Amino acid sequence: MDETSLRAQLELAVADEPPLGHLVGNSVRAGRRIRRRRRAAGAASLSAAAIVVVSLVPALTSSAGHQASRRSHPAAAEHPAPARTVYAAVGSNTVVPISLATNVPGTPIKVPAGGGGGGLDVTSAVAAPNGRAIYETGTGKDGGAVVTAIDTATDTAGPTITLPRLVAHVAGKRMLVDAQPTNIAVAPNGKTVYVAAEEDVFPINTVTNTAGKPIRIPTRSWAMAFTPNGKTLYVLNPWERSVTPIRTATNTALAPIKLAVPKTGSGYLFDIAITPNGKTAYVLYGVQGGRPYANWVIPINLATNTALGPIAIETPGLASGLVIAHGGRIAYLLSTRAVTPIDTATNQAEPPISLPTDAGNAYSIALAPNGKMMYALSPRGVVPIRTASRTVLPMITVPKIEPVTELAITPDGKTIYVGAFARRLPAQHGITLSSGGGVVPISTATDTAGRFINLGAPPNAFTFGG
Repeated sequence: MDETSLRAQLELAVADEPPLGHLVGNSVRAGRRIRRRRRAAGAASLSAAAIVVVSLVPALTSSAGHQASRRSHPAAAEHPAPARTVYAAVGSNTVVPISLATNVPGTPIKVPAGGGGGGLDVTSAVAAPNGRAIYETGTGKDGGAVVTAIDTATDTAGPTITLPRLVAHVAGKRMLVDAQPTNIAVAPNGKTVYVAAEEDVFPINTVTNTAGKPIRIPTRSWAMAFTPNGKTLYVLNPWERSVTPIRTATNTALAPIKLAVPKTGSGYLFDIAITPNGKTAYVLYGVQGGRPYANWVIPINLATNTALGPIAIETPGLASGLVIAHGGRIAYLLSTRAVTPIDTATNQAEPPISLPTDAGNAYSIALAPNGKMMYALSPRGVVPIRTASRTVLPMITVPKIEPVTELAITPDGKTIYVGAFARRLPAQHGITLSSGGGVVPISTATDTAGRFINLGAPPNAFTFGG
């Protein structure tokens, strides 16, 4: 394996916990969450050998992503709200607005961390459906979970919402612990933001900016998906191999949907996505270093909330990304070196689309808003794929691309943003290091990378609004 792919895999392995991700309304959660999920996945492989490199996982998380997948999927991403600005969360308490028209950064927005004081270590972000507000979540100075709203009309941070401490059982004793956020999603009607933290999901009223009673789930989660009508939120329970439906009208959890997947140290539930007709959810089960047919996609009948037979994926490597075409007819699964289309009418896997060998191990995937193009992210660049013909175009090379980042596609589909570093540092233990960071815009019309935009640090999360 080349050094760039190795570095990306090590980044995944040493993170606190596993992370995607993708779009939630108009947002793409990146950086920190991706590093986290992939860390959880990477830890197992490092113990199996001196250093065993694995493909990166989708969304990102924190001590628990993305993500994931990545992650949270929008209930309706086909008609995203217009946006004028991409918001990049960098550093411990800073969000930098960047004009989509000029790619010029604006005045950094300082994000307070609430009662704990200090700055907010942002791990996830989401935009309201109308783009008028974005919500940044992360850990405050005292280690607790905090959500801060930013008004995109004025680019000012509003009130902070500190999530209450939670009761947990540690060594047989009941203890209060800080809620560590791992994912955030906004309801299609924009009235409620849901934050996954520890073994709870917190509903936040966007009118009053107050947190409601936490909804208990079996394990901490890094992926959530709404049904198109917004009536149910499905939360992935990676460690319990299940999915918890939450009725959003009453904010009550229903019985978890059990998934018949192997309980092995190298297999993980990474992502969940729902078809536009709201009839089926698909859950991605990825295996590090997976052999052919080791990775699965598990369909769930949402009318009965029952899991159907798994769809085995032929391509080897870690399956780490899942998206569904806007028409809902095809789901696309990303594994290390290929994208596998799945016919959602028959739940059959179709012939895989091979990725360029010089791209390294791909680890994240996203669809353009019009559905005509699909983009796979690797440690070396971005691979465009035409969805109609399933033609793979030449990889877009991005100088100094962050080996673990996320790609954010603007709502009009004209530009992709990825994280990048400013300069290289002397290698340590054979691994090249870097410092500083920012973003690189990519034109989807010409498939070329633009100039580096220096933000002082690589982004932890991207969000569109304004």
